[in-house]
Amino acid sequence: MAKVRQKTKASKGKQKLTESQIAVHWKEEEYFHPSKKFIAQANLNDPSFAKKFSEKNFPKCFDHYASLLDWDKPWRKTLDTSNPPFWKWFVGGKLNACYNCVDRHLAKYKNGANCAGYTLWLPEQYPTECRASA
Repeated sequence: MAKVRQKTKASKGKQKLTESQIAVHWKEEEYFHPSKKFIAQANLNDPSFAKKFSEKNFPKCFDHYASLLDWDKPWRKTLDTSNPPFWKWFVGGKLNACYNCVDRHLAKYKNGANCAGYTLWLPEQYPTECRASA
């Protein structure tokens, strides 16, 4: 019985898939359409938006939305596919994610009732000491 197990393990280890056998599965060919009820409750149900992001417009369709962010240095190329699967988005561009997510919105709420411009600092021994600064 032990010899059979060893033989099974060895045969499993020898089986290798070629790149072409794996590549067959890279493109999904079966579609599963959502129900009408699911589509009705979806946040994004505008067909024109889906068309804008169709494969025909890929990857340039992302340029408009990337331009809504504040960039320290603009990108030269939207998508670099020269080294798959290690694709690079917005090649040459540089941005500060924290600035885009938080800081650029502070002027709108400065000294307002909905002021979100504060820092909450929690020391290691929280809750013995807690400081907030605006």
